[in-house]
Amino acid sequence: MKKIYFLLFTFLFIYINNLNAQRTFVLHGVNVPYQNQENFESQEIEYNSKLAQDYVDSGKMRGWALLKRVQGIGDAEDYKFNYFWVHAFDNIEQMVAHKKNPFWEKFEDKFGFKSNKLKGNGATKSGMYHFMTQDEFNNGQGKYIILNDGKVNDIQAAIELGKKTGNIFKKNSKKTGMTGWGVATIIAPQDKHNDSNIFYWDIYDSLEGVMKHMANQGAVSYLPGDLVEKFLSNLPDGFSHRNITEIIIGTSPKQ
Repeated sequence: MKKIYFLLFTFLFIYINNLNAQRTFVLHGVNVPYQNQENFESQEIEYNSKLAQDYVDSGKMRGWALLKRVQGIGDAEDYKFNYFWVHAFDNIEQMVAHKKNPFWEKFEDKFGFKSNKLKGNGATKSGMYHFMTQDEFNNGQGKYIILNDGKVNDIQAAIELGKKTGNIFKKNSKKTGMTGWGVATIIAPQDKHNDSNIFYWDIYDSLEGVMKHMANQGAVSYLPGDLVEKFLSNLPDGFSHRNITEIIIGTSPKQ
């Protein structure tokens, strides 16, 4: 029994240390009432995007973006969030440092007044989800992102299948309008309220590209049948969520 515990500890130690060198990101979902959305977006563009850019330029985070769930798809009441902030980091250390010293706390220093002077937006149902990137590619500026999560039987197999999928997507990206893709594992939360253990994103330059992807056309049509079969067998219940979002604003890479 002691030997089993020692081997388990060794495996976890190696695994965790390998993770420390990988990129991470936080997906922060909120729900903003329809009547406040225009004001919410204008404030994010005018203020938060500039604060986030300062942190990117100073090396405190890798990137930031605001995503909006595309309206007119499904029943809005079925979806907890209609906006997502994406906070991207180079590693876990940087992510944790930002939690202790987030960019939005620099509001008064930059703009000369407190953020509570701004009109409130009534955002509710806040939820933050932490991920570790396993593989990704970016070929340019996208406009829409599909956010996919689900529960797989074998996480390592999902990562390996994801890498093969990503390579095929990248090879055909110019023909399909796909500008980015990635696969990530979940750092936290890990509990009975959150069954998903894998996360994928698909970035396109148009809504048409997104819809073709969802219809198993476009980039998906280039995947060989055996790869698709293995992918679906490892994801027996399908995706838990597939949110189609539009990029409202984002930071530029550090120069």
